[in-house]
Amino acid sequence: MVTYVISDIHGQYNMFIELLDKIDLKDTDTLYILGDVLDRGPHPIKTIRKLMEMPNAICLVGNHEFMAMKCLEFLMKEI
Repeated sequence: MVTYVISDIHGQYNMFIELLDKIDLKDTDTLYILGDVLDRGPHPIKTIRKLMEMPNAICLVGNHEFMAMKCLEFLMKEI
């Protein structure tokens, strides 16, 4: 059992998958994501969906997720 900690994926799905392959993440390992999964990169939704499929990934909210939640809150009121 190994613990990994990363942050600032920023929607870079392909790079994230490369990293998972490089560390050879096992089901018994734990992966902490210290925020900023969203924004900037081309595949933020694909990245989030991958993380949601990973029971051994624990994600913390970063400032980019916080901004996205605030934006969604505003949009829900406007719509």
